[in-house]
Amino acid sequence: MTAIAVVAGWLASISQPIVLAVFVGAFLSVFLLSRVDLAVWLLLAGTLVVNGAVLLMFPRMTKISWALSMLGFFLLAAGLFPLFLGRWRERVRLPGFLALFLALVALSAGMSLLGKGPALEILAGVKRSYQMLGLAVVLAAAPVTAVWRRHFHGWGGFLLLAAVLQLPVALYERIVLVPLRVGMGGGVVPIDIVAGTFEPNFEGGGENGTMVIFLVACLAYVLTAWRERVLSTLWAAVFAVELGVPLFLGETKIALVLLPVMFLLVFSREIRRSPLVAAAALSAGALLTAVLAWLYFSVFTIQGKSPEQMVQNTIDYNFGSAGYYGNKASLNRTTVLTFWVHEHGLHNPAETLFGHGMGASYAGAGTLVEGHLNRKYPGMAINLNTASTLLWDSGAVGAAVFLGVLATAWRASGRLLSRCDDGAERGRLVALRVCLAANVFSLWYSNSLMNSPSHELLFAFTLGYLAWLVRANPLPENSSQRHEHQTALSHA
Repeated sequence: MTAIAVVAGWLASISQPIVLAVFVGAFLSVFLLSRVDLAVWLLLAGTLVVNGAVLLMFPRMTKISWALSMLGFFLLAAGLFPLFLGRWRERVRLPGFLALFLALVALSAGMSLLGKGPALEILAGVKRSYQMLGLAVVLAAAPVTAVWRRHFHGWGGFLLLAAVLQLPVALYERIVLVPLRVGMGGGVVPIDIVAGTFEPNFEGGGENGTMVIFLVACLAYVLTAWRERVLSTLWAAVFAVELGVPLFLGETKIALVLLPVMFLLVFSREIRRSPLVAAAALSAGALLTAVLAWLYFSVFTIQGKSPEQMVQNTIDYNFGSAGYYGNKASLNRTTVLTFWVHEHGLHNPAETLFGHGMGASYAGAGTLVEGHLNRKYPGMAINLNTASTLLWDSGAVGAAVFLGVLATAWRASGRLLSRCDDGAERGRLVALRVCLAANVFSLWYSNSLMNSPSHELLFAFTLGYLAWLVRANPLPENSSQRHEHQTALSHA
């Protein structure tokens, strides 16, 4: 203990806060082995709240997230132990979608050794893309006990609290920081800083798309809980305002897609059973989306463009030939996929099927380890979205496996929802399904799922919690026969 205190004191005296944070994180990991639930708390709070607050107050401390990455890999070790070596190995059977996700990571890392990238690029790629994998594994492998069920409920409550916190932070960013960023140049879009606590950076932007996914998923929980009579109308209205207003403060167009999807998932039962109620709910959702679209294209004219120009600009850099970053070299969300097809085929079958290696396509600004493909295709942003990153780094096989993860997780959540009669639990399941649906859209919309700690954390929590629910609510052994019998009766 004395030696540790001396080292910590020396790091503090030489003014190296990042190194000190990494050292303290490694030291704490040793103690957290006996309190994995506490480690999950630290990772959730650190990634969704603390990291964003630190970046707002100390914009240059971007490397503080390294300590969170270390915590994520610590959880991976803590989660794999019971699967292979611990006393739970005989009882823990991971659902297919999580086993598939682990297979994807192993395949991507293993095949990277056959690529042309150096070892440091591969290590950086694995760390960058799967730094929160441990959270999914440790949650999925957690004991199915009343204590852990309370832990999950507590984490769910914290996520709702973190969502509520986004409103004051987003207001500060919209009112104070956006005007300060006007005219900064260097491709800085002032309103991109409206990202709540999701990794805001004054000189860059923030993960505003991830903030929107998080808020819409929490809104799905609130509306489902209200529909199931678990939450009163008054509290549902308060939460709806708290969670909905930040969606109107930024210019994150993914909300225009996610809001209708969320309303369809929340009111799917009413849509089937009561057309009038469904029409009313869908009308409200359509009205909300229309107001949001009007705000984006009419009110937010910070770039000095008319609404018509903004709509045309949006179409051009999403589906047309315009580059996403406004220069001739850069690709956009659609051409980045067609360009991958153009560069692959029978002439390079290994790279087509298994990719060029983890981290090969990375082109983040100011990165310490640049992908070797970024040097081959300078300025083209070949890793613009998740789909292109998967294709370049892990190949067509890796991208297909990832789609399989999403499809099987979606099927598992549907089965759980069909058998769930607890209102609050139904709310959590619908929120998880909204997260899964949002990540399908993220394949095309953004690459944050492959390099943003906050987005990766939300995805890992979704898979891990869903896997634990599958283990906690196993299908009856004769469920398939009963389903066939019920189907036969219904047809009769």
